[in-house]
Amino acid sequence: MKDYYNWGTGAEKARYDGLSYPLEGSHTRSSSRTKWFGRAALFVGFCIACSTLLKRHYYVNETGLEGQYRIAKVKWSACTGENVAPGAECGYAIVPLDYFNASAGVAKIALGRYKATSRNRKGSVFLNPGGPGGAGKSLATIAGPSFQRLIGVEYDMIGFDPRGIGETEPKTQCFPSPEAHSAFIANTVLERGYDVGPNLTDPLNRNHLIQQQRDADALWETQFKICAQTMGDRLKYMGTSTVARDIDYITTLLEGEDALINFYGLSYGTVIGQYLVNMFPERVGRVIIDGVVDAIAWATLPSYKWERFWQTSTDTAYEMFMADCAKAGPTECALAKADGEDPADILARVEAFVEKLYYEPLAVPDAKVPGILTNGRARLFLLGALESPSSWPKAAHAFNQAMNGHGAAILNSLRASQYLSDLERSAVSCNDNKPFPAPTPEEVIDEQLYVLEHVSRFGLSVVVSEPDAGCQYWPVTPPERFLGPWNNTLRNPILIISNTADPATPLVNGKLVHETLGNSSRLLVQDSPGHCSLALPSLCTIKAMRAFFANGTLPQEGTVCSVDASPFPQRVGSTDVAAYSAEDGKLLDSVRRAAEVVFGK
Repeated sequence: MKDYYNWGTGAEKARYDGLSYPLEGSHTRSSSRTKWFGRAALFVGFCIACSTLLKRHYYVNETGLEGQYRIAKVKWSACTGENVAPGAECGYAIVPLDYFNASAGVAKIALGRYKATSRNRKGSVFLNPGGPGGAGKSLATIAGPSFQRLIGVEYDMIGFDPRGIGETEPKTQCFPSPEAHSAFIANTVLERGYDVGPNLTDPLNRNHLIQQQRDADALWETQFKICAQTMGDRLKYMGTSTVARDIDYITTLLEGEDALINFYGLSYGTVIGQYLVNMFPERVGRVIIDGVVDAIAWATLPSYKWERFWQTSTDTAYEMFMADCAKAGPTECALAKADGEDPADILARVEAFVEKLYYEPLAVPDAKVPGILTNGRARLFLLGALESPSSWPKAAHAFNQAMNGHGAAILNSLRASQYLSDLERSAVSCNDNKPFPAPTPEEVIDEQLYVLEHVSRFGLSVVVSEPDAGCQYWPVTPPERFLGPWNNTLRNPILIISNTADPATPLVNGKLVHETLGNSSRLLVQDSPGHCSLALPSLCTIKAMRAFFANGTLPQEGTVCSVDASPFPQRVGSTDVAAYSAEDGKLLDSVRRAAEVVFGK
């Protein structure tokens, strides 16, 4: 396996000081002539190898003989299915299964395209919705017109299903069907969440959590052993390093060998973006990463050590939910009891109900799949709502119903929000994650208790909602695992977008990536809750994105954009309802429509 590793500047390494994980190496920009020539020689050799590989594109030629390799254009045809945008096209790119072993065979990457509507076409922009596990083809085939309005009509919108996901082949399918996988995790800690007692210092609470962690570990180990039996070595080709090479490869297919790569990635798509620009720094065109994951931690730390860094804004978003609820009042927010109520009182009622569920789960016989509303499930529901402020009115209504004895809306919502059909997420995160010594259940829970007490009450909820754990049991080794450097000088600077109160990917992550890339990046801050800038529309953010894709214009350093919508509908007669031009109204509507496809809200 090719294992590339380097931290970048010392600032990133310092962030993880005190954690018991072996961090290797250190890298700073150096003017050393010896280092420069060495790197130049390596780069030339790498370019020759890549050029050779590109010319050996796997293809069944006109004679029908497999094994003849040449560059082949993607064959596009009209897409079929529900809600497809008029003119959207679908196709497959045939790419090497293993970029370091030509004999391994091929992979089929499912693509969608919504073509540029301007005569002044500038190329293609690859779109990724996040996950990992999120299929991206629909971002072009369904939401293509909306993304094009946000990015620019001069570009083709290219949606793609990454390795192992959606319609791409080979598909990560460890279980016989999605139903079989759902049955396996049903009513286990991996589905209902961790039940956390109200007293974090109670030894009995710790012991209960340790037992739940033992269950989780056994479930992960079982799933991955099933994966090894059903998928074998095909599992090892699903990592982000390979996805980045696919984007590089497909760019050449669509635009030619000299074309630059354009990309817009949300959430986990920002991991793809960080890999992409650092693996191919000389090919960076217009790249935006929005809702930033710390790719360094993603690649080098075990997942149970992420939460202390990544949940720093979660409770802030939670408090904003309650504050906006209080401002909206009981006519718009069902959790409020009176106009002008103190948000702390609403929060206290909600928390009292969640804590009560630890001891007294709520029977829910009328859900689509009857069950019980537990402490863990209630926390999972609230966390999901925090990521999408536009859902807050409905979430408040559903939670108020549960507080009054009717939990069907919450259980139905949790079931509907499950976007994974198998272990396609694990196939990405575990191939990416550098191997680490298996932690004991006690070590994991003590770390999580620290997070629950000092960082966020949602720490253990994330372990279930973002299932990246258990990689100590992962059965395969990928052909490549990119581990840096993360601070390459890029051909063109990238734009980083972070929200001030993103419950999943906090602003500190965006600042870290900006600090790491230095002059090769610019950070734009959106002053809002929610996950990614699409969570609430902002004309300021949209226009900065459009200017960047149009001609590379970067916002001023320190730019902070306000939003142009409230999580709760404005009251009739309110004086703070802004009037927008027809064009601005279309831009705001495009954000909402794009968000519906990305987040399924």
